[in-house]
Amino acid sequence: MPDSTSEIILSLFPTSDRDNGSLRELAFRADRFTSAEPLSLRLDALVALFKFLRKSDRVIPEPLPGNEVSTGKTVTRFTDPNLKRELVWVSILESSATIRDRYHAGIAIILKETNGVSLFAQSGLPTDRGLFTEMTDRFFGHVLPAPREDKDLAKLLLRLFPSEKEVDRFFSLPSSLLDHIAHLTAPPEDSDAWHPVVECMLGAFCLIGARVQGLGLSENLRVRSEQAPIQHLAFYRLPRAADSLVLAIRTRDGVPEAVQTWHSTLGDCHRELRTIVAHLDSRGVNLDVVYALDVIHRSLIRMEAIISVLIAPAGPPRYAAGKSLLREVVRGRIADRSVRGVASNSFRLLARKIVEWAGKTGEHYITNNRAEYLQMWRSALGGGLLTVGTAAIKLIATHGHLPLFFEGFLVGLDYAVSFVLMQNYHLALATKQPSMTGAALARIIQNCRGAARNDELFKYVSRIFRSQLAAALGNIVAVCAGSLVLMMLWHRFIGHSFLSDETSWYTITSLNPLHSGTVFYATLTGIILWLSSIAGGWIENWAVYHRLPEAIAEHRLGEKLEPETLARISNTFSRNIAGWGGSIVLGFMLGMTPVFGKFFGLPLDVRHVTLSTGMFALGAASLGVGVIGKGALIMAALGIACTFVLNLTTSFYLALRLALRAQDVSGRDHRHLVRALWLHFLQSPRDFFIPPPEDAAPTSPTNPTRPSSPTTPEPAV
Repeated sequence: MPDSTSEIILSLFPTSDRDNGSLRELAFRADRFTSAEPLSLRLDALVALFKFLRKSDRVIPEPLPGNEVSTGKTVTRFTDPNLKRELVWVSILESSATIRDRYHAGIAIILKETNGVSLFAQSGLPTDRGLFTEMTDRFFGHVLPAPREDKDLAKLLLRLFPSEKEVDRFFSLPSSLLDHIAHLTAPPEDSDAWHPVVECMLGAFCLIGARVQGLGLSENLRVRSEQAPIQHLAFYRLPRAADSLVLAIRTRDGVPEAVQTWHSTLGDCHRELRTIVAHLDSRGVNLDVVYALDVIHRSLIRMEAIISVLIAPAGPPRYAAGKSLLREVVRGRIADRSVRGVASNSFRLLARKIVEWAGKTGEHYITNNRAEYLQMWRSALGGGLLTVGTAAIKLIATHGHLPLFFEGFLVGLDYAVSFVLMQNYHLALATKQPSMTGAALARIIQNCRGAARNDELFKYVSRIFRSQLAAALGNIVAVCAGSLVLMMLWHRFIGHSFLSDETSWYTITSLNPLHSGTVFYATLTGIILWLSSIAGGWIENWAVYHRLPEAIAEHRLGEKLEPETLARISNTFSRNIAGWGGSIVLGFMLGMTPVFGKFFGLPLDVRHVTLSTGMFALGAASLGVGVIGKGALIMAALGIACTFVLNLTTSFYLALRLALRAQDVSGRDHRHLVRALWLHFLQSPRDFFIPPPEDAAPTSPTNPTRPSSPTTPEPAV
């Protein structure tokens, strides 16, 4: 009578199959697992058995008769070679009670000698040490070797499922086969083997509740939640409700009442989270706050998953809840190693809030009727005239043979002052609009999903397009006309051209799209324009988070100034800080980028359509009428056209893409939107260029009242 595990396994198969190499290796690995004594050897044997079973095999004998899985009224036999080894192993467990008992005994010993608290309480849940500490630890976890920690059940599952691919492979098995495998490989539901696991789940449940309480009652979140006595706050009551539920489960007394109390407290916690998120608009947000919200949200979901297993009735309901929890913790354990994963959720909410700040500014750039459309033209003409002086000062600074840093600083200061003046006097600079209106469009898309609201969305898109086109054309027309006037006045009162012939030709030829880096530089400038809009949103969020408007209104200078004066200053600061910050960042990024390029030996420069048009017009006007029609001038004009397209499309695309991702708009919805907009453009192209006589602003759930137009005191830069 065979005694060893390997002998029993081989005896189950026909004599002709017993010399099969794959079968003998399977029998050997199963024997190693069932006979291993120290925990470390038993774990190594189990991991080796799992690795062997996962490999595809076409030569191993067919599964033993009876390896059929019942699925209702049908009986299915699986023949996939990628599953063949696993099917053979399942057929062995099904055919031999001795092998099945030995395997279950080995699993029971592992469950008894390992600790699963960290598996249920930490896998997939970021720690509460902070985002950057967590990212640093995960990075070094990839670089430095890690100890085995055989007592940690979470480490074992990571060895059994080392990648997301392996997890997907296992849990994507046909449900009937997966249920059959679980029934044969796991110890019976009423076995004492599960007692240590239940205790670990109860401990993890209490531990997570304590973590949520600590985070939820931290000052950063408490000041953004409902104002109530500490003892009445949901996060304070959560661990107490959890402890009562755990006690009820252990004593099996009053479980339904304890479950009801805990679910009620859990609902209060979710409502408190929504309140905190809603208050982010008024109090600002930073990564620490966003990270804490993410940890709490995930922790509450994990607590629900754990308690679903503990209170589920025996049989299929408990098995389904257990399978769901196992899939969650295994995936979470793998995600714990990802630096990108821990940052993505936190940065997504932070990006969403910053995009919302930018989107609010972007709404002021959308004209809703002909009066506002004409006002946009006037604002753009004013912005173009101011840009003439900006371009002239830039040419003087760049051809003054100054040290690199001072050259870049002066050019950046020139740009920054010009952009801030536009902000304060409600003038328009076309290339600053796309990044702002992209964020506004994403907010509109988020609230206009579905065919029923497509018409409303089309109206917004057409308004954004024609508003930006009006601003761009107004800038270009005013820059060209202003440059000609400046040249005429300069020649009349100074007696010579503003620029030398050499400088003028250099300025014109540098815009050639074929023989210079204009295409790359224009794209780079579009990226800078987008970054400046993000910077403006971040600066406004930073100011709100640190309550600077309130600090200004309540400053001690109020003893010397009238309170109304400080309130007016605070209101002005609050309305303009995003525009001022974005303008200053944009100005110095445009001015310093060529300097950094020269410092590091990189071919970096910028091509901004309005500024480039100003320099082009100044150069052409300095050369006189004789330059008209020359090839260099035509190519430079073509370069400006390319710059116009690349500036606008790059900044708008990046802003829209970030905003769509922050608003959780799927790629499928994105593609459907593009197709629908293209069809609408083909059907009604006039709407994208000229506003109809009466075009009332549509109602938007993002803003119940109509967004401020450029005619209002809000900044329109």
